[in-house]
Amino acid sequence: MSVSTLIFRVLHQHRRGILGWTLGIVAIVAVQLGVYPTIRSSASDWAKLTDSFPDAIKQIFRMEDYTSERGYLSAELMSFTVPFIVMGFGCSWGARVGTEEEEMGTSDLILSLPISRRRYLVSRITASVLALGVLLGLFALALVIGSRALEFSIPLHAYASAVLSLFLIGFLMMSIAIFIGAWKGKRTIALGLAMACAIAAFVLYSLGPLVSFIDATMPYNPMQWTIGSQPLSEGTSPWNTLWAGGIGFFFLVAAVALFERRDLAG
Repeated sequence: MSVSTLIFRVLHQHRRGILGWTLGIVAIVAVQLGVYPTIRSSASDWAKLTDSFPDAIKQIFRMEDYTSERGYLSAELMSFTVPFIVMGFGCSWGARVGTEEEEMGTSDLILSLPISRRRYLVSRITASVLALGVLLGLFALALVIGSRALEFSIPLHAYASAVLSLFLIGFLMMSIAIFIGAWKGKRTIALGLAMACAIAAFVLYSLGPLVSFIDATMPYNPMQWTIGSQPLSEGTSPWNTLWAGGIGFFFLVAAVALFERRDLAG
Protein backbone atom coordinates (compact mmCIF):
# COMPACT_ATOMS: atom_id res chain seq x y z
CA MET A 1 0.00 0.00 0.00
CA SER A 2 1.45 3.34 -1.05
CA VAL A 3 1.58 6.47 1.06
CA SER A 4 -0.85 8.25 -1.26
CA THR A 5 -3.32 5.39 -0.91
CA LEU A 6 -3.18 5.61 2.87
CA ILE A 7 -3.67 9.38 2.76
CA PHE A 8 -6.67 9.04 0.47
CA ARG A 9 -8.10 6.28 2.67
CA VAL A 10 -7.98 8.48 5.77
CA LEU A 11 -9.50 11.50 4.02
CA HIS A 12 -12.23 9.39 2.43
CA GLN A 13 -12.98 7.65 5.71
CA HIS A 14 -13.53 10.98 7.46
CA ARG A 15 -15.01 12.96 4.57
CA ARG A 16 -18.28 13.58 6.42
CA GLY A 17 -16.41 14.94 9.41
CA ILE A 18 -14.45 17.34 7.20
CA LEU A 19 -17.69 18.43 5.55
CA GLY A 20 -19.36 19.04 8.91
CA TRP A 21 -16.50 21.13 10.30
CA THR A 22 -16.30 23.07 7.02
CA LEU A 23 -20.02 23.83 6.86
CA GLY A 24 -19.89 25.02 10.46
CA ILE A 25 -17.01 27.43 9.98
CA VAL A 26 -18.40 28.76 6.68
CA ALA A 27 -21.79 29.32 8.33
CA ILE A 28 -20.12 31.35 11.08
CA VAL A 29 -18.37 33.50 8.47
CA ALA A 30 -21.66 34.06 6.65
CA VAL A 31 -23.46 35.07 9.85
CA GLN A 32 -20.76 37.46 11.04
CA LEU A 33 -20.36 39.11 7.64
CA GLY A 34 -24.13 39.38 7.36
CA VAL A 35 -24.25 41.38 10.59
CA TYR A 36 -21.52 43.87 9.64
CA PRO A 37 -23.59 46.11 7.29
CA THR A 38 -25.81 46.98 10.26
CA ILE A 39 -22.76 47.89 12.33
CA ARG A 40 -21.23 49.91 9.49
CA SER A 41 -24.45 51.88 8.93
CA SER A 42 -24.56 52.94 12.58
CA ALA A 43 -20.84 53.00 13.33
CA SER A 44 -21.00 55.97 15.71
CA ASP A 45 -23.64 54.31 17.88
CA TRP A 46 -21.72 51.05 17.98
CA ALA A 47 -18.51 52.91 18.81
CA LYS A 48 -20.22 54.53 21.79
CA LEU A 49 -21.58 51.14 22.88
CA THR A 50 -18.24 49.35 22.70
CA ASP A 51 -16.49 52.26 24.39
CA SER A 52 -18.86 51.78 27.31
CA PHE A 53 -17.76 48.17 27.78
CA PRO A 54 -15.42 47.47 30.71
CA ASP A 55 -11.76 47.55 29.73
CA ALA A 56 -11.46 43.91 30.74
CA ILE A 57 -14.04 42.83 28.14
CA LYS A 58 -12.42 44.93 25.41
CA GLN A 59 -8.99 43.53 26.18
CA ILE A 60 -10.10 39.90 26.40
CA PHE A 61 -11.87 40.04 23.02
CA ARG A 62 -9.44 42.49 21.39
CA MET A 63 -12.24 44.95 20.59
CA GLU A 64 -10.09 47.91 19.62
CA ASP A 65 -11.66 49.85 16.72
CA TYR A 66 -14.61 47.44 16.62
CA THR A 67 -16.54 49.27 13.89
CA SER A 68 -13.73 49.12 11.32
CA GLU A 69 -13.57 46.20 8.90
CA ARG A 70 -10.35 44.79 10.33
CA GLY A 71 -11.36 45.46 13.92
CA TYR A 72 -14.72 43.75 13.46
CA LEU A 73 -13.27 40.64 11.83
CA SER A 74 -10.50 40.48 14.41
CA ALA A 75 -12.97 40.66 17.30
CA GLU A 76 -15.73 38.44 15.92
CA LEU A 77 -13.74 35.80 14.06
CA MET A 78 -10.05 35.94 14.92
CA SER A 79 -10.07 36.49 18.68
CA PHE A 80 -12.20 33.57 19.86
CA THR A 81 -14.62 31.71 17.59
CA VAL A 82 -12.53 30.54 14.65
CA PRO A 83 -9.31 29.89 16.63
CA PHE A 84 -11.28 27.64 18.99
CA ILE A 85 -12.84 25.76 16.08
CA VAL A 86 -9.45 25.31 14.45
CA MET A 87 -7.82 24.13 17.68
CA GLY A 88 -10.71 21.74 18.29
CA PHE A 89 -10.35 20.36 14.77
CA GLY A 90 -6.60 19.95 15.19
CA CYS A 91 -6.94 18.18 18.54
CA SER A 92 -9.72 15.92 17.26
CA TRP A 93 -7.86 14.84 14.15
CA GLY A 94 -4.49 14.63 15.86
CA ALA A 95 -5.83 12.38 18.62
CA ARG A 96 -6.87 9.82 16.00
CA VAL A 97 -3.59 9.64 14.09
CA GLY A 98 -1.72 7.07 16.18
CA THR A 99 -4.69 5.52 17.97
CA GLU A 100 -7.64 4.98 15.64
CA GLU A 101 -6.63 1.74 13.95
CA GLU A 102 -5.51 0.30 17.27
CA GLU A 103 -8.80 1.10 18.99
CA MET A 104 -10.74 -0.31 16.03
CA GLY A 105 -8.73 -3.52 16.24
CA THR A 106 -7.37 -3.19 12.70
CA SER A 107 -3.78 -2.19 13.45
CA ASP A 108 -2.48 -5.74 12.87
CA LEU A 109 -4.11 -5.81 9.45
CA ILE A 110 -2.78 -2.42 8.37
CA LEU A 111 0.74 -2.96 9.70
CA SER A 112 0.96 -6.43 8.17
CA LEU A 113 1.05 -4.71 4.79
CA PRO A 114 4.45 -3.92 3.24
CA ILE A 115 4.73 -0.52 4.89
CA SER A 116 6.80 0.58 7.85
CA ARG A 117 5.33 2.08 10.99
CA ARG A 118 7.04 5.33 10.16
CA ARG A 119 5.50 5.59 6.70
CA TYR A 120 2.13 4.62 8.09
CA LEU A 121 2.18 7.35 10.75
CA VAL A 122 3.60 9.96 8.39
CA SER A 123 0.79 9.15 5.96
CA ARG A 124 -1.85 9.72 8.63
CA ILE A 125 -0.12 12.92 9.77
CA THR A 126 -0.08 14.18 6.19
CA ALA A 127 -3.77 13.40 5.78
CA SER A 128 -4.59 15.30 8.97
CA VAL A 129 -2.56 18.35 7.93
CA LEU A 130 -4.26 18.28 4.51
CA ALA A 131 -7.66 18.13 6.20
CA LEU A 132 -6.72 21.20 8.27
CA GLY A 133 -5.62 22.92 5.06
CA VAL A 134 -8.94 22.11 3.38
CA LEU A 135 -10.88 23.50 6.33
CA LEU A 136 -8.94 26.76 6.38
CA GLY A 137 -8.82 27.01 2.59
CA LEU A 138 -12.62 26.98 2.41
CA PHE A 139 -12.79 29.36 5.37
CA ALA A 140 -10.51 31.76 3.50
CA LEU A 141 -12.56 31.41 0.31
CA ALA A 142 -15.81 32.17 2.16
CA LEU A 143 -14.20 35.11 3.95
CA VAL A 144 -12.76 36.65 0.78
CA ILE A 145 -15.93 36.16 -1.28
CA GLY A 146 -18.14 37.54 1.49
CA SER A 147 -15.94 40.52 2.24
CA ARG A 148 -15.62 41.39 -1.44
CA ALA A 149 -19.40 41.28 -1.75
CA LEU A 150 -19.54 43.80 1.11
CA GLU A 151 -16.81 45.90 -0.57
CA PHE A 152 -14.25 45.53 2.20
CA SER A 153 -10.96 47.29 1.51
CA ILE A 154 -8.81 44.67 3.27
CA PRO A 155 -6.06 43.40 0.90
CA LEU A 156 -5.65 39.72 0.15
CA HIS A 157 -2.27 39.49 1.88
CA ALA A 158 -3.95 40.46 5.18
CA TYR A 159 -6.37 37.55 4.81
CA ALA A 160 -3.45 35.28 3.96
CA SER A 161 -1.66 36.32 7.16
CA ALA A 162 -4.80 35.67 9.20
CA VAL A 163 -5.32 32.22 7.71
CA LEU A 164 -1.65 31.36 8.19
CA SER A 165 -1.87 32.27 11.88
CA LEU A 166 -4.94 30.03 12.25
CA PHE A 167 -3.19 27.19 10.44
CA LEU A 168 -0.19 27.48 12.76
CA ILE A 169 -2.23 27.30 15.98
CA GLY A 170 -4.27 24.41 14.58
CA PHE A 171 -1.12 22.60 13.43
CA LEU A 172 0.57 23.07 16.78
CA MET A 173 -2.37 21.69 18.76
CA MET A 174 -2.73 18.85 16.28
CA SER A 175 0.94 18.00 16.74
CA ILE A 176 0.54 17.90 20.52
CA ALA A 177 -2.44 15.54 20.18
CA ILE A 178 -0.50 13.32 17.77
CA PHE A 179 2.43 13.18 20.18
CA ILE A 180 0.25 12.23 23.15
CA GLY A 181 -1.63 9.65 21.09
CA ALA A 182 1.60 8.05 19.88
CA TRP A 183 2.88 8.03 23.46
CA LYS A 184 -0.20 6.77 25.31
CA GLY A 185 -2.09 4.95 22.56
CA LYS A 186 -5.48 6.23 23.77
CA ARG A 187 -7.52 8.65 21.70
CA THR A 188 -9.50 9.98 24.67
CA ILE A 189 -6.33 10.77 26.61
CA ALA A 190 -4.74 12.47 23.61
CA LEU A 191 -7.87 14.50 22.89
CA GLY A 192 -8.40 15.47 26.53
CA LEU A 193 -4.84 16.56 27.20
CA ALA A 194 -4.47 18.39 23.90
CA MET A 195 -7.73 20.28 24.45
CA ALA A 196 -6.58 21.09 27.98
CA CYS A 197 -3.44 22.64 26.47
CA ALA A 198 -5.54 24.60 23.96
CA ILE A 199 -7.92 25.91 26.61
CA ALA A 200 -5.07 26.81 28.97
CA ALA A 201 -3.27 28.70 26.18
CA PHE A 202 -6.45 30.60 25.32
CA VAL A 203 -7.31 31.48 28.93
CA LEU A 204 -3.80 32.76 29.61
CA TYR A 205 -3.83 34.68 26.32
CA SER A 206 -7.17 36.28 27.24
CA LEU A 207 -6.17 37.18 30.79
CA GLY A 208 -2.66 38.32 29.93
CA PRO A 209 -3.57 42.00 29.41
CA LEU A 210 -5.41 42.03 32.75
CA VAL A 211 -3.01 40.25 35.10
CA SER A 212 0.63 41.28 35.26
CA PHE A 213 2.12 37.90 36.22
CA ILE A 214 0.14 36.19 33.44
CA ASP A 215 1.23 38.87 31.00
CA ALA A 216 4.81 37.81 31.70
CA THR A 217 3.99 34.40 30.19
CA MET A 218 2.76 35.82 26.89
CA PRO A 219 6.07 35.38 25.03
CA TYR A 220 5.75 31.63 25.70
CA ASN A 221 2.10 31.32 24.71
CA PRO A 222 1.43 29.85 21.24
CA MET A 223 -1.71 31.98 20.95
CA GLN A 224 0.48 35.06 21.16
CA TRP A 225 2.83 33.74 18.48
CA THR A 226 -0.05 33.26 16.06
CA ILE A 227 -3.32 35.20 16.36
CA GLY A 228 -1.89 37.48 19.06
CA SER A 229 0.20 39.32 16.48
CA GLN A 230 -3.02 40.83 15.01
CA PRO A 231 -2.38 39.31 11.56
CA LEU A 232 -5.21 41.18 9.82
CA SER A 233 -3.60 44.48 10.76
CA GLU A 234 0.05 43.77 11.42
CA GLY A 235 0.74 40.67 9.33
CA THR A 236 2.47 37.53 10.55
CA SER A 237 5.92 37.64 12.12
CA PRO A 238 8.40 35.38 10.25
CA TRP A 239 10.10 34.56 13.55
CA ASN A 240 6.82 33.56 15.22
CA THR A 241 5.86 31.52 12.16
CA LEU A 242 9.13 29.58 12.28
CA TRP A 243 8.89 29.18 16.04
CA ALA A 244 5.31 27.81 16.03
CA GLY A 245 5.94 25.61 13.00
CA GLY A 246 9.23 24.34 14.40
CA ILE A 247 7.74 23.33 17.74
CA GLY A 248 4.89 21.57 15.97
CA PHE A 249 7.37 19.71 13.76
CA PHE A 250 9.38 18.71 16.83
CA PHE A 251 6.28 17.10 18.38
CA LEU A 252 5.65 15.21 15.12
CA VAL A 253 9.20 13.87 14.98
CA ALA A 254 8.95 12.79 18.61
CA ALA A 255 5.58 11.15 17.89
CA VAL A 256 7.04 9.08 15.05
CA ALA A 257 9.91 7.93 17.30
CA LEU A 258 7.49 6.91 20.07
CA PHE A 259 5.10 5.16 17.69
CA GLU A 260 7.89 3.04 16.21
CA ARG A 261 8.77 1.72 19.67
CA ARG A 262 5.36 1.36 21.31
CA ASP A 263 3.68 -2.03 21.64
CA LEU A 264 0.43 -1.92 19.66
CA ALA A 265 -2.75 -3.79 20.56
CA GLY A 266 -4.21 -5.90 17.76
